[in-house]
Amino acid sequence: MYSTYLCPTEEPVSALAIKRALLTFDRVLIADPADRDFFPPRAFLSAMGSPPFLAMNMGPVRPLGKVSGYDNRLDEVMEEVGYARRTGLIDVISTYDLSTDKGFTIGLVPTGDYPLNPQFMLWAYRNIARDNSALMAAISSDQILTSHSKEQLLALGAWTGLADGSINDDPELPLIQGAFASEELRPASSSIARARLASVMKSVGYCTAKQLVPSFDNPAYSQVAHHMVRRATKVVDRMSEFDPHWTMRSQVLKIAHDEYIDDSVLQNLSIDDVVALRTRAWGRQAEHRDAMLQSISSLAKEAEAVGFFEREVRDSIVAYRATFDDIARERSALKFQVSCELLQVGGAGMTAALAGSIPGVLTQMQTAIGAASVLVAGCLYAIEKIKDYKPISDQLVSAEAEFRDTARFGMHNFYRGFKSSHRP
Repeated sequence: MYSTYLCPTEEPVSALAIKRALLTFDRVLIADPADRDFFPPRAFLSAMGSPPFLAMNMGPVRPLGKVSGYDNRLDEVMEEVGYARRTGLIDVISTYDLSTDKGFTIGLVPTGDYPLNPQFMLWAYRNIARDNSALMAAISSDQILTSHSKEQLLALGAWTGLADGSINDDPELPLIQGAFASEELRPASSSIARARLASVMKSVGYCTAKQLVPSFDNPAYSQVAHHMVRRATKVVDRMSEFDPHWTMRSQVLKIAHDEYIDDSVLQNLSIDDVVALRTRAWGRQAEHRDAMLQSISSLAKEAEAVGFFEREVRDSIVAYRATFDDIARERSALKFQVSCELLQVGGAGMTAALAGSIPGVLTQMQTAIGAASVLVAGCLYAIEKIKDYKPISDQLVSAEAEFRDTARFGMHNFYRGFKSSHRP
């Protein structure tokens, strides 16, 4: 059974989000409140092309802001879920050793075991941050911009970094375009949107490297992740016209897996009660779910025809649905339901099928192109600018190999709901 990493946002993680995750994953990992930057600042010089033996902290790379009182509120949440943390089900982690942020170094650039390539991350970020639709996706389903005052938003937008400015001959990143009630908020909104892009990229990449499942509890962050997947799918779909290696990859984006629980009931359960719901039946259901999704992704890499793929997937889903009767009875008070189906849409059509945020729904979307490929194809390339697909195909194959990017790394989880006849 897989563990999950809760993508950090401007708000501290909620106890409710942790409870949901504990009912789905083996362990729940939460970002250290000090781990806010895109990658270690001392790696910035080498990331921008300077000699790879010079390291100096010149300031934040692309930090994620915090709302006022963030640390105190997180402490309160950690106290509320203390039982699960003491039993090893919850851990607060950093994506790298934060002590490497200090000082000046000549020699090997210290990255504190940061598992991603800073140079790739920097230029992939700068590319997608020039996409106004990506910036808009980062704030269009927002909880921060509508619930805070102008002063609070300006404070959040003040968290800027070196990755946003001009680098060599590459100009600084543009401001977000679109209508704003207050022009004064455009720079701040641009900064918030960029920070969200960076946070999602980092979370997906980190989970890819560490064999974790990224979870997004904030709809705005879910929108960013979907935008990246949508971009990647367009690239892979186009490559499949020239390279059979990619023919079936995007088919797995048609698989929708929902688990529904009643948030109003879960909210009132103690953390001890939640842990008590992690029964043998729950473990069996989770194992069957993970095995099914892995087998479907593996099938997408091996199948030679869409009809064969869809027939095998439907058989797999039917077999899986027969496994969760026991857990449904155990969680009847939570109104627990599972929906797993093969949607008749893919790529952009799949995104159009997404409904508004539904409290209590964990939607698990599987992609056979893998998280590493999502970062490469979804951030680095724009479909209308591609003239030669062979180098891109080679780069994506290399990314899959480097990260051993099998089906499990390609699992993305979004707290959003698919339109479904199974919805309670």
